[in-house]
Amino acid sequence: EGLETIAVICKTVRECRDAFRHLQQHTELKLIDKETRTFQKGVIVIPVYLAKGIEFDAVVIYDASEKQYKKERERTLFYTACTRAMHELHLFSLGEETHFLNGVSNDMYTKRE
Repeated sequence: EGLETIAVICKTVRECRDAFRHLQQHTELKLIDKETRTFQKGVIVIPVYLAKGIEFDAVVIYDASEKQYKKERERTLFYTACTRAMHELHLFSLGEETHFLNGVSNDMYTKRE
């Protein structure tokens, strides 16, 4: 409630397409790609490289797993994805969560299994 812009951020374009196919069965949303010039309020699915410099009321990281964000060079992508949220950040992990979260204090978030 009160969230006008919600971004589901994925690491790759391929992951965006998969997420979009799955999520469109449950809610109205738009898939953003490099051809998209503008977007309105609502829920969007966007790759992290296109989300750089844009803020959203809420962000959902589609897969914050170790498989997706393991290498040191992927730390910046993960950081970029997480810092797009102005009010709410939700991380989902398809498997073990990325080790980049190890430095985050447990009192900063709620973990649900």
